[in-house]
Amino acid sequence: MTMSITPIPPGAERLSSVATAARMLREFGKHSTQLGVTQLAHRVGVGKSTAHRVIWTLVEEGLLEKVEETGLFRLTATMRSLGASAETAQRLHEAATIPLDHLRRQTAGTLHVAILDGVDVLYIERREGPGAIPVFRAVGSRNAAHATSSGKVLLAHLPPDQQRRMVESMRLTPKTSRTITSAPVLLAELAQVRRQGYGENRGESTPGICSIAAPIRDPLGRVVASVSVAEYVEDVDAGLPHLSRPVLETARHISAGLGWCE
Repeated sequence: MTMSITPIPPGAERLSSVATAARMLREFGKHSTQLGVTQLAHRVGVGKSTAHRVIWTLVEEGLLEKVEETGLFRLTATMRSLGASAETAQRLHEAATIPLDHLRRQTAGTLHVAILDGVDVLYIERREGPGAIPVFRAVGSRNAAHATSSGKVLLAHLPPDQQRRMVESMRLTPKTSRTITSAPVLLAELAQVRRQGYGENRGESTPGICSIAAPIRDPLGRVVASVSVAEYVEDVDAGLPHLSRPVLETARHISAGLGWCE
């Protein structure tokens, strides 16, 4: 795939030091996990002293770190996580396209694929049916994990110790009168989600809106995302039980596209 490069606007100044830093960071994505000052200077085409200054600036900014055992530099965990997140989002997009289109034909609601980002869910895919919800979250936006079906699914499948620490660190701010605001109640809800295989939101994020979500798994069976359907309903207490099977089937198809086998 050819990537188009946006030209520098007239009057904008190109900063050579920033360009050098960007080229250095890209070198770590070319099958080299650790590199030294001399290697980077040669690859990027700058003097060793320039490379040294840029590298230590990147270290100070938390983008690179020095490996004491080798004396070389590598991307920090934050940078590696960003790269992994971008790759995961692309793989999810490819695996989810057909299953989401099929699910959209079965419901009038709004569909999302989401990942966990701290204590929030981040929406990375969206499909709108005839009953699309304009107030609901668009691609690239986020919502509180404790108040969404997607968030409950993603939290439910964290390792128990990590789940408890995260829940106890959350500010369980009420978004509606139905939002869970107690850590013990949320932990009990997450245990139920894990047992039944899907999560529900019954007016907990937006009044009158229910959603149901199921887990998406990677080749190792780890839950890396969720797929959900949200609809306006007359009876919030009833939820969307009729959509549990279609959502679970969609999650299985997306998971299969990622390489997971039941």
